[in-house]
Formats: sequence, structure tokens, C-alpha cells
Amino acid sequence: MQNLFSDLKTKTYNKHEALEHSVPFALFHNMVGENGNEDHEAHRKNYLNVLCVMREFHRRCKAVITDATEKYPTLQALANQFEAQAVITALDNDLAELNAINAKCMAELQSVDLPNFETALSATISAMYVWLGSSMGANIISRRLDKTDYGFPTHYYQSMAKQAKAWPEFKQEVARLLPVMIESGYVENELEKHNGETLSVAIINDANLWFEHLISLAKSTSLPPQTLS
Repeated sequence: MQNLFSDLKTKTYNKHEALEHSVPFALFHNMVGENGNEDHEAHRKNYLNVLCVMREFHRRCKAVITDATEKYPTLQALANQFEAQAVITALDNDLAELNAINAKCMAELQSVDLPNFETALSATISAMYVWLGSSMGANIISRRLDKTDYGFPTHYYQSMAKQAKAWPEFKQEVARLLPVMIESGYVENELEKHNGETLSVAIINDANLWFEHLISLAKSTSLPPQTLS
């Protein structure tokens, strides 16, 4: 468990890069960069795609985290670091301001099955890792959006910027908590019997599955896709 976070960064790098270079995320990051003269409506559609996909991602993470804390109450200290409902509410507010709460799109996103994660525990820690990892650039994105003349709402990115502050505490709590759970025999389910090494591998594998899941969600929506030039 000692090198878990450095291993996560290294061993999920390829999946993270694939996500960043997939539609709509690649186009969105390009939009909030230097290309201020691009078509407003095309950028609105890309931004809408991003918000819808992230809403479904956070909704699913919240469900996985909630289920795990019911199974393993010791995880509650970690779960408390995530203002999950506040993030989802911020996304709903952005979508409402864009007049873009699309029932058909939401249904398409919800039709994408969750991956077959290795265990409930590894799925939860990896979900938290990807969630907080996605918050790292939120403050920069929010500021860039505010500087454009598009007038797009940024409740979500402001909310995620606040979440980013939990990153150091999250890593410390994971480093403290998981060895205690393993050593005490707290993880009792036969399918979830871990030592430090097997749990680290499971968390890394499940983090890669979360990145793949985000890409699958993005591919599922029928919102007008924009193509990379």
C-alpha cells in the first residue's frame, strides 16, 4: 500500500490520456484554451456533452460509495470528504441554465452498464481517486470559462475546485485506513480478502475501468457530437 498513489498515477496514465483525447473532452479542453473565435453553438454542444457525462459519472460514483459505506462503515470518514450531492446539484444547475436537461440523453447514459469491478472496496477507493483526480484542474477550467464571452455557467467546476482541497487528506486517510482494515480482518467477504499487494492491484485495475467507463458514457449519448479536426 505504501506506493499506491504513485502506482495509480503511473499505471492509469494510458487510460487517463485516452480519456483526455476522446470526444467531447479533447474538444472541451481545446475550447477553454486559446481558441476564442470558434463557433459558440459548437462549443455549447461540447460543453453540454461534458456536463451530461460527468453528471452520470458522479451519480454512479455516489451510488458505489454509498453502498460501500453501508457494507464497510469504517469507510465513512473517507466518504465524508466528498460533497457528492452538492456536485450533482451544481451540474443540474448548469444544465438548467443551459436549458439542456435532456431526458433522452439521460436515459442513454443510464443504459451503459457499470464495469465488473474486482471488489466493492477497490471499486470505491478507485472511484474516489478518479473523482478527486478530475477535480485537480477544475479551478483553472472555471477561470478560463469565465474569461470567455460564451457566458457558460460554471457551478460544476466551482464545486469541483472546492473538492480538490480534500486531496491531501484523502491520500492520508487511505494510507491510514486500508492497512488497518486488512490487518484487523475487517474485509471479511471471501471475494474481498486482500493483503496490501492484492488490494493495490485491484484498486489500480478498477481505476482503469472507471476511466474506460467515462469514455463509454461519452460514446453513448446522441447529443450532437463534434468531431476533432
